[in-house]
Amino acid sequence: MYEKEEQKLTDFKDRLEQVPLPLEAADGAILQGLERAKREKLQTRAKRKRTLWSLAAAALLILTLATTIRVSPAFANAVASIPGMEKFVELIQNDKGLQAVFENEYYQPIGESQTVGNATLTVDGVILDESGMNIFYTIESAVEMDDIVIEAPVLENEQEVPPASISYNHPITQEDSPKIYSDILEFTFQDPVKFKDLNFTLGLQVKLDGNKFDFSVPFTIPENVKPSIVYEMKEEVEVKGQKFTVEEVTVHPLRVGIRLSFDPDNTKKILQFEDIRLEDENGEVWSSIANGVSARGDIEDGEIIYFIQSNYFENPKELYLRINKMQAVDVEDSYFLVDTDKNVLVHSPKDGRLELIDSSRTGFQMNLKMKTDQELHYGIDRKISDANGEPMDTQHTGISTPHDGVQSIDFGFTDNGYTNPVRVDLFAYPNYINGDVKIELKK
Repeated sequence: MYEKEEQKLTDFKDRLEQVPLPLEAADGAILQGLERAKREKLQTRAKRKRTLWSLAAAALLILTLATTIRVSPAFANAVASIPGMEKFVELIQNDKGLQAVFENEYYQPIGESQTVGNATLTVDGVILDESGMNIFYTIESAVEMDDIVIEAPVLENEQEVPPASISYNHPITQEDSPKIYSDILEFTFQDPVKFKDLNFTLGLQVKLDGNKFDFSVPFTIPENVKPSIVYEMKEEVEVKGQKFTVEEVTVHPLRVGIRLSFDPDNTKKILQFEDIRLEDENGEVWSSIANGVSARGDIEDGEIIYFIQSNYFENPKELYLRINKMQAVDVEDSYFLVDTDKNVLVHSPKDGRLELIDSSRTGFQMNLKMKTDQELHYGIDRKISDANGEPMDTQHTGISTPHDGVQSIDFGFTDNGYTNPVRVDLFAYPNYINGDVKIELKK
């Protein structure tokens, strides 16, 4: 069975090798895809992630996939034993926790479908725990699909489903099967929940080449969730004079949640934890999630939960939480102000790395000066409001990859009569503090 799956990948690799791959263009496409995915997944207010890959990037990804399967036979054999699962491998191959889910047979095949017009939606399978649900699904069309738009995923149950952040990829049909699209809907619940009734319905609106399809697929999950493992911590940490507390670490099969709270007297605002991970006595690491929601909550409210890959199915003798690098700025530097009527940057971090290029009542463009060895992988905006504190009607925000030491940032919003200046509270910024936090997790 394993040899069959590997042969499929080898055949696909041989076909792709006939396509010329300009390496610089491929690298650029990969970096753009990674930059966009990291930026959008970390902003928990955004309900989806979009990852765009060129043909070159997809080719390199498949070559990596073939190599990964050869060096990970346990995962490959687990996937190969589930019919049709090979199409999802590239979506989970970089998450050690998800690989362990398959190796330990925690993935549950479903196979329920609904056909609307010339399109069929199939719920292939599900991974459910108290933190959320991953739904593996396939859309198949009777005709080739040139454009797919996924809208309004809804999960229903007899019991109330907690509010959830939802992650999924920008749709791209399979190169060798333009009538088929497969992806994973990742629901991350706001609050942990265990469902009594395992009958669910997935509602999904899909636009295929401009035609709208409303799917509603009922399905039943055969087995309920495994219990989560909770480590009560209450460990206060200080890094460069900034204090925060590791309140608890909860290990679910799908992900590990690390709940942190922050000292209100800190002189700096901690924006992002660049290096937060679990590590066992042998140095085995479970790091940040490669795809999907990576945080929940708001540092502004004093508490946040970071999600990393899960070690649920491992049984290490010792387990440590490690934190080394984090983004932090002085409290007074944690926002900037733009007067779009006067085209003036009124206030910004004192390091002078932000530069206003142009502005109007419907948006502004800025440059962020970077050091040669740096790249900001996140959008910088956490909240955008006017002078009265009213939220702006934001249409889009975006950040480019570096070029000549500069990343371009673009903001677009509706002119609803807002009052200047516009305030942008920082979500991320390339200013760092470093520590060496190591806390043992004990039951």
